[in-house]
Amino acid sequence: MANSDTLTARRHLVEEHMRAENAHDIAATMATLGRQPKYVLNGMIIEGREAIRAAYEGIGLGNATAFSQFTVAVTGLHTGEEVIVLEGMMSGTHVAEWQGVPATGRSFHIPVCAVFTFDEEEKIADERIYFDGAPLLRQLGVLSEGQ
Repeated sequence: MANSDTLTARRHLVEEHMRAENAHDIAATMATLGRQPKYVLNGMIIEGREAIRAAYEGIGLGNATAFSQFTVAVTGLHTGEEVIVLEGMMSGTHVAEWQGVPATGRSFHIPVCAVFTFDEEEKIADERIYFDGAPLLRQLGVLSEGQ
């Protein structure tokens, strides 16, 4: 069972992680992760530091990005014994191909939830992200309202 100092430190680490992501600072984002991190995006598993770095670069944190102005506005952080749960609004503008979808130039703004776990060194071990892809694709103009 984690003590209150550990829980506070974990919360601060997640806050720093999100500040770095929103600043598009990949080095600072990666510094919050443990030695063997795992990133799970709607069930798609990405493991290891280099694969995670490539994923961050692809979505909007690097130079060759699918989404410009990519940010997550944190609307809530919930601290549990083993996890921190983040609620937020994810947004960006689709400026390059993403998962086979050519750039649309359209912006999106959708709810997102992330669950963070921690390793023995109190770094982020896992970041599990969940969002509904249909509203994202509708806002990008890929799906019609009836789909």
